[in-house]
Amino acid sequence: MKPTSIVAFLLLVSGSACRPQVGPPVSLVRGPAILDVKSEPAEVDPTTGTPVAYEALAVDIGGRVPAPAADITDPLLWATCDQPKPPTENNSVSSACLDPNKLPGVAGTSLTTYSAPLSSNACALFGPSTPPASNGQPSVRPRDPDVTGGYYQPVRVELLVPESLRRAGMSTQDSIISFQLQRIQCGLANAPGSIIVEYNRDYQLNNNPVLTSLTVQAPNTSALDVPAAPAAGAPIAVGTGQSIALAANWSSDSVETYPAFDLISRQLLSHRESMRVSWYATGGAFTHDITGRSENESETFAENTWTSDAPGLVHMWLVLHDARGGTDFAAFDFSVGP
Repeated sequence: MKPTSIVAFLLLVSGSACRPQVGPPVSLVRGPAILDVKSEPAEVDPTTGTPVAYEALAVDIGGRVPAPAADITDPLLWATCDQPKPPTENNSVSSACLDPNKLPGVAGTSLTTYSAPLSSNACALFGPSTPPASNGQPSVRPRDPDVTGGYYQPVRVELLVPESLRRAGMSTQDSIISFQLQRIQCGLANAPGSIIVEYNRDYQLNNNPVLTSLTVQAPNTSALDVPAAPAAGAPIAVGTGQSIALAANWSSDSVETYPAFDLISRQLLSHRESMRVSWYATGGAFTHDITGRSENESETFAENTWTSDAPGLVHMWLVLHDARGGTDFAAFDFSVGP
């Protein structure tokens, strides 16, 4: 996805879940796109040298790409960003990490996967420690954590697009670039010593959530539970113009509890992860592009409605995020008939 103003970061900012009324919805897949990246582990202590395995959900109107039988066959290119964002830049990622010419990408372990350890000094570059000065420039101020107490190192992924499939708004002349913001465990900063001891004792690294199934109910039919998988199974038959009730389901242990330091009360408070589902399809229209559950809701599903349009095969993808950067995704196919 995209340098400077058109970069689409994979750790999406929470916003209105309703589909905007102007322009095509973000849930409609109209060409090559990187919808998300899943990392395993979801959170890592960078000082351990633990390799992180990444899998990108890159898609086109014909399904997932790259693929040997698809129009896009070049492997994705990956790069771990080790440049903190200078205070003079407004982007979430340093401009030094946006340019593939300055930071060349490499092919991963397969067409869509990559594995590499994070920078051992990631907490100094992207966390609460003071980053080192470089090239005679003044030191960058330490990063502030997000609301869950987390810090993130960017990992860039690039999808090379054949000339026949290129369109306006691409990252470069011939590619789409996006970023995975990999959560790193850097501990607490600016907290009393007793709080830090308690935090280090109780904090557990985040695990990825798990999508279990998609519940599908067409008008005047019984609900159908379709198991979640990275690759779609047999197409689900629906009628043209039908409004289909959907529910994305996740496992009960996907929602984890974690301690976070509250700056106002100066106490360590326990939180439950909120959950967010992003919906994508190559046809039809969703009532909401994003649905989810707050940390105060105990339900393990998020509902939506999808209205089919013209007859044909429609590819659908669900991306599940937890509040601490964990991800899972699944694919489903619908056969829309007259």
